[in-house]
Amino acid sequence: MALTFTAMMRVFHTGSKKLIAMEFEKLCDNLLSVKSSDTDCYEKLHQDFCTWFIQEIKTAEKRLKNGRVKASQPASYGHAAKTLDIAMKVYVYYCGQPTLEVANHLTPMLHCAVDTPIMELLKAKFPNAHVTSSTIEQVDKGCYIVLQKLVSKDIAESFANNIIPVQYDDIMWNRLNRNG
Repeated sequence: MALTFTAMMRVFHTGSKKLIAMEFEKLCDNLLSVKSSDTDCYEKLHQDFCTWFIQEIKTAEKRLKNGRVKASQPASYGHAAKTLDIAMKVYVYYCGQPTLEVANHLTPMLHCAVDTPIMELLKAKFPNAHVTSSTIEQVDKGCYIVLQKLVSKDIAESFANNIIPVQYDDIMWNRLNRNG
């Protein structure tokens, strides 16, 4: 359910969902080992998943509106992170898994699932951050780290640190995609 919720599976090559689900299940099995103050452990699980993803998953071939075909290519770090960040939001934050106690200490560690509208907002608010990517498929690991830092900065400035990144994701997605 968590992976399907991302709506990202359509972006990837046929058969990818099963592979991604198996790797996501492995990551979830390791969540019980993340101690309440061990952000580094969660960050390693996140990074390992994204590294696996960009090595193993390819995008689907896509027919563009102008009739041209965009060839399949390796997934980007942005694809991997967005897929994982949304799946983790559903699994941990919404569903309280793998246990409610573990979910409660993991939730503050979860990342914001940055999409293109959130990325554009952050680039406009923080032009000196030099985010050059315009789409999720252009986001590499370095850009992803910068975007997560910008999310934290915007939370501090706009929300007085009263929310966490996974909540920022929901709030901003609603503002940018539903309300214009």
